Amino acid sequence: MAAYVAKRLLMALVVIIVVMSLSFFMVRLMPGSPMSALEAQLEQQGGLTPQQIQQKVNIIYGLTPKGPLLPQYFSYMGHAFEGNLGRSITNPGETVMHVLAGALPWTIFAVGVALIISFLLGIAIGSLMAAFPDSWFAKFTTFVVSLLSAIPNYLVAIVLLYLLADTYQIFPLGGAYSASVKPGFNLPFIGSVFSHGALPIAAYVITSFGGWALAMKGTAVSVLGSEYVRAAQAGGLSSRRIAQSYVGRNSMLPQVTSLALSIGFLFGGSVFIETYFTYPGLGYYLIQAVDNRDYSLMMGCFLLIAVAVVLSNLAVDLLYPLVDPRIASPAASRRLDKTTDDGARPVVVEGSAAA
Repeated sequence: MAAYVAKRLLMALVVIIVVMSLSFFMVRLMPGSPMSALEAQLEQQGGLTPQQIQQKVNIIYGLTPKGPLLPQYFSYMGHAFEGNLGRSITNPGETVMHVLAGALPWTIFAVGVALIISFLLGIAIGSLMAAFPDSWFAKFTTFVVSLLSAIPNYLVAIVLLYLLADTYQIFPLGGAYSASVKPGFNLPFIGSVFSHGALPIAAYVITSFGGWALAMKGTAVSVLGSEYVRAAQAGGLSSRRIAQSYVGRNSMLPQVTSLALSIGFLFGGSVFIETYFTYPGLGYYLIQAVDNRDYSLMMGCFLLIAVAVVLSNLAVDLLYPLVDPRIASPAASRRLDKTTDDGARPVVVEGSAAA
């Protein structure tokens, strides 16, 4: 088990380093260096000597812009592992870490709440569609969720903005909270946060719950045709017990795995939804960084997304052995399969349910 955990931790660290390296070299090998663009911008502003311009660019990017590429790479990696990702160009005076720290709570709130709602709603609807496949409810719901899943979320965001924010003015047009309320743990601020986050959350849920529903329906239907389910039915077990103990649990496992991976991706925010609603999450700042050639902030966003996805994937890998300890010991699993195929009594793997 210790070797399994160490191997997964090493793989996670390698992936993070590879992502950091790719983002560094891809940015600097693109035509038109972002540092050259910043130098030209500072030159147009005037009042700075070439030496001062180079020093300012060096402060922003955390490296010498005119130096060789390889020393720049090692300098960037060293600063990154120390938590210094440079300074943001589009947010003067702020470090990339400060910008990311300010945007992260809003993304976790809006996209996280939307992800949980869409997951629970999709699982419930998918279970009903699988339980009653020939009913009018299953046919109608399958059509609706398939249609909603095919619609881009930014189109739903535009419709919600036009109808509920602009035409009828039920919800605010954008922002994270009203400027008239004082941030803090008080009722006006909390109410303002939820009212401003309602439309972004709704746009995400409307376009994403259908995918969970269809996935749950497909998994449940395949489980219903399994031999152990037919054996349980032949053994006289009640439909309720079969649905809960056999179909429900085995259908939920792949969905929970997908949910864990989706939690990693939520740190990237929903770029189009956050941009249309001017919601100050990570997706909003990522688009701003791309538009303004703020490559320090862009690489910071990429790094945060990569770390979140890798850690969520790592969490799933570490939880799998708790479900089946043979995953952490492939040799024991092969011995178990061999003894089972030979017709002998299978070897009991320590900590597993095999017998």
